[in-house]
Amino acid sequence: MLNALNIEALLTETTAFLQTMYAVQEDFSIVPAKKHIATCINYVDLEEMRDDFVEELVGTLVPFVYSTEKREEIIAKFRKGRTEDGARDKLRRHCLKKFRQYSSQGQFSELLLCNLLQHYFRAAPLVRKYPITTNPEVERNGADAIHIARENDKILLYLGEAKTYYPVGGLRTALREGVSDIVHKHYKNLRNELNLYVYESFVPPELEQAALDFQEGRLVNAEVHLVCIVAYDLAEPAKGNRQERLDGTIRSVRDALKGISDTPTLKGIDADLLPRLNYIFFPVRELKTLVELFRKQLGLS
Repeated sequence: MLNALNIEALLTETTAFLQTMYAVQEDFSIVPAKKHIATCINYVDLEEMRDDFVEELVGTLVPFVYSTEKREEIIAKFRKGRTEDGARDKLRRHCLKKFRQYSSQGQFSELLLCNLLQHYFRAAPLVRKYPITTNPEVERNGADAIHIARENDKILLYLGEAKTYYPVGGLRTALREGVSDIVHKHYKNLRNELNLYVYESFVPPELEQAALDFQEGRLVNAEVHLVCIVAYDLAEPAKGNRQERLDGTIRSVRDALKGISDTPTLKGIDADLLPRLNYIFFPVRELKTLVELFRKQLGLS
């Protein structure tokens, strides 16, 4: 069954959203030595695409909350007495109720993480966070994302941790916290966490057997990889023409990360687990204002 599993077919279309971002992949002189991702909001000439970025991010809301099969099931119910457009609009408004009023900061980076995991790692959501509870003010504890991908004959589970850090220049602090959480809390608890969901309707049917086999130790060709994304406020936004602003933003990431590999948090990671750690850095000017714009687009303000 797993050999026939088409994970690519389960990925969300993210092309329009990714066009609002600029990204560089390099090692950033940080352990593990591999290509990590630094990404920021794109520019049109000297104008940052902030509104476009938020609009397209919010546009990925529905597939973030529900798998394709579940969406179609709900739309079929909403279609009674409504047009197709009306049913889909009701579904979107229904999804908005899954978002907690008090935690836009965390939800912003979780939605961002979900999209970037699909685009850069070709990993489809295995467990969706928001249908877990009928009370939108209560969330499940655990990793911010659990996605699944295939690499030749190997199944890769991607465990994600998202940090949104408002203090200016807080990349180093947020990264240390994120790495500590994902390595020492979520990785060690993954099988227990999956045990809560594989017997319920929170895992897409196409992926249910993979989740069950992993949880019960039968998926011997599976590996768990870790992804930590840090969204943080830029201390000094770059100046110059479009490319100089983008280059300056990425350069600020390199500068902020100098020497961080020698800190106890990164030096203390198990040598066998370390190569499976991946970073995504998202520097942005006036991050709090951006998250407020995200709230308004969701209708939470």
